[in-house]
Amino acid sequence: MKSRIVIFAMICGLIPISGWGWMEYYKTCIPNKIQVITGSQSDFDFSLPASASIAEGKQQWTLQEPFSVTAWNSGSYEMEVRLFGVIPLKTIQVEAIEETYVIPCGCPVGIYMETEGIMVIDTGTIVDSQGVEQAPAGTVLQSGDYIQAVDGVYITEKEELIQTIQESQGQSLTLTVKRNQQAIDVLITPVCSKDGDYKAGIWVRDDMQGIGTLTYVTEEEFGALGHGVNDTDTGELVDFATGELRNASIIGITKGESGQPGSVAGMVDYSEEGYLGSIESNTECGIAGSIEAFQHLPADVSQTFVPVALKQEVVLGTAYIRSDISGEMKEYEIQITDIHMGSTNATKGLEIQVTDPELLELTGGIIQGLSGSPILQNGQVVGAVTHVLVNDPTRGYGIFIENMLEHDN
Repeated sequence: MKSRIVIFAMICGLIPISGWGWMEYYKTCIPNKIQVITGSQSDFDFSLPASASIAEGKQQWTLQEPFSVTAWNSGSYEMEVRLFGVIPLKTIQVEAIEETYVIPCGCPVGIYMETEGIMVIDTGTIVDSQGVEQAPAGTVLQSGDYIQAVDGVYITEKEELIQTIQESQGQSLTLTVKRNQQAIDVLITPVCSKDGDYKAGIWVRDDMQGIGTLTYVTEEEFGALGHGVNDTDTGELVDFATGELRNASIIGITKGESGQPGSVAGMVDYSEEGYLGSIESNTECGIAGSIEAFQHLPADVSQTFVPVALKQEVVLGTAYIRSDISGEMKEYEIQITDIHMGSTNATKGLEIQVTDPELLELTGGIIQGLSGSPILQNGQVVGAVTHVLVNDPTRGYGIFIENMLEHDN
């Protein structure tokens, strides 16, 4: 009898857990926000046991079957979604917008950023003049801190910090640090190392540079990468003071293999003619800014504006990556194998697989440096390449172009 009671209790406990799991799954199937073109019909198919309504029930839909939304006026609306028509599931922000056009690019670009202050990579120990290990910054600074001033004097370069620490002669210094977007003051006391120099036991960086792919341009703006620029050591999104977008060229390719992502080797043009524009934002969805030297873009970048696809317009099946990784601008065939409209990771809305024999022969699939390559389908820009699956370089992820544009503006 006791065993039956225990089993019954366990089943009763699993029912709400299972229900919660399904609720969370249903939420991932529905985006937090959908955009529709003003005056045009947008079609959706969530295939969920739910209903939706706008304007206190004046417009209603069942989500078990395909449905259409038409917003005759621009602006924002709230769509209330209820599971089984009863249980509140999610509130979707519906935004009516004008149709957007961009020029899809696919060319390599150089990225140069100066950090907003001097970035702390890590802290460590120093053997002092007496042979004793000390860690003057160990409990004071953290990986990802940005040192912005010493004793009230603003500094921008790591050489300035090194010189100031050396000149301190072991006197305590007040560092103004940005941590988690808050400015704080901390006290650090450099120590005299066994070689006679004063040190604080910190590893720092004051700039970032690399190569990625330019996704799109308009007459005044650009978007690139499809994911943020993160510090290679801390993994944190880089806070930067100034940044430049520059022309770059591919000089070598390492093919991707299972367990070993491929990469490109490139050369950035730091001449006056190599300057393309200023980087003004670095978000989880990529970098963006002003395109100030449109005439300096590679000649094989198309001058044709292409309409931007909204999330609901992307379909499973054939699409194309635009890239000049071979030295010639081409469109390589891929398959969109899954679509995650409600993904909590904005950079992984599309699952893709490279099927083009030429690109597979050249790169083995998706490699580092291809991030940002525009994805086109049915005459529209639908997204950009963002990630590779380490164990299968033919497969990876892409971001909806809608997400890039939303974060870039």
